Amino acid sequence: MKIGIIGSTGFIGNNLYLYLSKFKNYKVFRYSSYKKNNKYWINKVSQEIKTTKPNIILNCSANQSLKNDKKSIKDLLNSNLYSNINFLEQATQNNLFKGYISFGTKWEFNQNMEFNPLNFYSATKHANDIFFNYFSQKKNICTVSLKIFDTYGPNDKRSKILNLIIDSIKKNKTLKLTPGNQYLDYVHINDLSELVSKICSDINKKRLKGFNYFTVSSKKPLKLKKIINHIRYMLKGKTKIKLGAKKYRKIEAMQKIKKLKNYPGWKPKINFVKELSNIIKTYEN
Repeated sequence: MKIGIIGSTGFIGNNLYLYLSKFKNYKVFRYSSYKKNNKYWINKVSQEIKTTKPNIILNCSANQSLKNDKKSIKDLLNSNLYSNINFLEQATQNNLFKGYISFGTKWEFNQNMEFNPLNFYSATKHANDIFFNYFSQKKNICTVSLKIFDTYGPNDKRSKILNLIIDSIKKNKTLKLTPGNQYLDYVHINDLSELVSKICSDINKKRLKGFNYFTVSSKKPLKLKKIINHIRYMLKGKTKIKLGAKKYRKIEAMQKIKKLKNYPGWKPKINFVKELSNIIKTYEN
């Protein structure tokens, strides 16, 4: 089975490439990076799809800007919506193309899994579902949108809260945070990679058809302040993390999502608190 990965230089995309490349029955392609081919990126990737003729595409690329100015809106639509439509249109010219997996966000929904986008970024992610459904019906392929909550793992260089906390511990520097009442729901990148591999296999074997969306949740969300308390306990109080030193953002996702729809038969194997303890021990001394 041939799998093409768009956005393979990012944290999720690179880890998926490394994980899937281990399987002898998978031939995995990396497609061009947006950063290196900004102006012609969509056309360049579309041409690469035409040349490599993948059976399944994983689109891990995304513009995650939280701004709403004209330029940001244009970039968000181009990167998160228009690109998917173009890639699907090109991919479905190949009769052996079977499926397309993209990555959405928990910010698309309220706590009851009802569509209620937190910002324009999450609105563009949700808008994809309409087109995924269209391509599934008209082109007889399987499309999947995985609603990512929070991910973590080795070599994660993103400016995410967990990485900022770990950096604070590693460098023994002060980190100012909000009061910490927002819920976080962490899934290890290895568990996510295993899930994607399972979905690819099910698409290839025609066990999964049409348009589908699934949440990627540990089902064990924790408030940020509880995570900090775990860290303080592990380090016997020796941290420079200051809860309540910052205000919440104007638009902040606070609540945990109650109505989940994880992929049938999948659940994370790596416990977040135990793995966090292992990470902390690395910097304890």
